[in-house]
Amino acid sequence: MTPLEEDESDAWPDEPKEFDPDSLGPDIPDSSPTLGESIGASADVPEELFRAFWAAVLFFNVALAALSIGAMLIYFRGDYGTGVPVLLVGVVAGLATLRYYWGVKAGRYSGSKNADSDRTGDSTDQGAK
Repeated sequence: MTPLEEDESDAWPDEPKEFDPDSLGPDIPDSSPTLGESIGASADVPEELFRAFWAAVLFFNVALAALSIGAMLIYFRGDYGTGVPVLLVGVVAGLATLRYYWGVKAGRYSGSKNADSDRTGDSTDQGAK
């Protein structure tokens, strides 16, 4: 027997024969039932608000990327011919994001049919007493 070979009688009694990597951490619960419930949770949100949110996220990502890349093109390469138009794309995308944000703040995407009357404080039954 060589020194690198293990003798079965020298093995520890509690030591497993092979290492089990699943035994290292806590048990992870199965997330498939809750995933379906969380996807269905968007049904509580009005469709207009849902679309406005994702449009704002998309425009914000474009604005962030374009402003960063445009600034780096101008600063590191001195390429104003490409950097300025990319910066302008970022500014336009940022303004589009703000348009959706201000629309949500104004209640434009609330999903209720009387959102305009809720904003101005007008109601159809104010005069009836």
